[in-house]
Amino acid sequence: MLIALLAFFSIFMAYGLYYVLSHQNLLLERIFAQTIFNTLQLARLIGPLNPYDPLVFPDPITDTNSASQISEAQALATQRIDYARSIIDFSYAGPKVELEDRLRLRALANARLVAAFGINTSLTSSSVSVHKKFRKLASASINKSRADWQKLYGVAMDFLQHEMAWYGRTGVCLAECVRCLCFVVVLVSQFGADDKKLDKNLVKRITDEINAQWLKSKEYGGVVKTSESLNHDLGILFSNLNTPVAEENGTGKNTSIDLSEALGLIMPQYETLWRVVLLTYVTAYYRQFDRPSLKKRVKDVPSCLGNAATEKEALKLAMEGLRLYPSNNSIYRAATSGSEPPKSANVQACHRDFVIWGRDALEFRPERFDSLTPLQEKAYFPFSLGSHRCPAFGGFGNRMVTMLVVSMGRTLSPETGQLKFGHALLDNYIEISLPTGRDEMEEWSWDRIRV
Repeated sequence: MLIALLAFFSIFMAYGLYYVLSHQNLLLERIFAQTIFNTLQLARLIGPLNPYDPLVFPDPITDTNSASQISEAQALATQRIDYARSIIDFSYAGPKVELEDRLRLRALANARLVAAFGINTSLTSSSVSVHKKFRKLASASINKSRADWQKLYGVAMDFLQHEMAWYGRTGVCLAECVRCLCFVVVLVSQFGADDKKLDKNLVKRITDEINAQWLKSKEYGGVVKTSESLNHDLGILFSNLNTPVAEENGTGKNTSIDLSEALGLIMPQYETLWRVVLLTYVTAYYRQFDRPSLKKRVKDVPSCLGNAATEKEALKLAMEGLRLYPSNNSIYRAATSGSEPPKSANVQACHRDFVIWGRDALEFRPERFDSLTPLQEKAYFPFSLGSHRCPAFGGFGNRMVTMLVVSMGRTLSPETGQLKFGHALLDNYIEISLPTGRDEMEEWSWDRIRV
């Protein structure tokens, strides 16, 4: 009864704040939603727990818990992780699911991406031949063994210096800046582009339109179709680049790709990258107090990248960033029966589960990767699982995130500027978790400190 009264009072107070301070709509909507979330958590604690609930459970483990209570909480957490993994690796559909069926279940869940971008890739097609061709091109374009991290770091630093000059005395719009930065680095890394010859206005138009199309594809119920302006600008970009993708087949041959294939390769790299980079940069450099240890951890970037003996500590920056901010908050699969709703694995919930990661689950602590428990290792899958794991798994993805975050931290640093969120609570309270939606970071800016 007491919990119910407290929950009602919390909702009442949140609504009152929302009504009185309605000019802060976006942030207050988040507060109200968080209150509802917490109330549902309390309700779940009153009744029997559903081990398949995708929400992050509050930490039931305290110093006063008995061994049996701790064991029960960990057993339930294991069930939640097993459920998420079963969706990601397709085992929910049966003990042995053939490749064509796995592709079909994934393609059905991603159908709106086809409508928004017109891409035909392993992520959106049920064709085995399309899947194999895409994986071959993706693996070749990533070209993990010959990535020049010193060169890419130089590209990133040059870009950010030009951005500071571009914005002049106005604050650097971080979302726009990071989108363009990631897009340029992907073009240089995967397509051999010359960053000095890229048109900034063209890059900005393309990245803005990709972001807009992505958001439209997530608006279920609305009509979404390909963007003529995006296709036009991509045509200009790639006609100017005119670069092939090298095949890692030992022959030294190159294979040219058409516009749809190029966009198909860009989307899973660029679109899943920029949000992780922005959120990790903001959290690592502006939302924690232990910056000296951060500087020590990344002091050898970029020279250490690609060297297993020296990069280990630096890569924990990306590993922790991908834990808090996975490139896909949820992974979707179609149901095996047409009458059932799609299946969803909440990756972010698994990465933030208090039972698994401890009371500091929402804190940015790269050192937690010094030693993970078996359950933590099982609950961490930022690059998906199994044979459909992202080709960037194996070091390339972590190195790219680390290099980009460090370049931003050194250029747009707390020592030379200040970060502004455009929301009073986020600006004044470091403890508040950052919003992670692609449309929730547009007002964030970095302003140079002027003496």
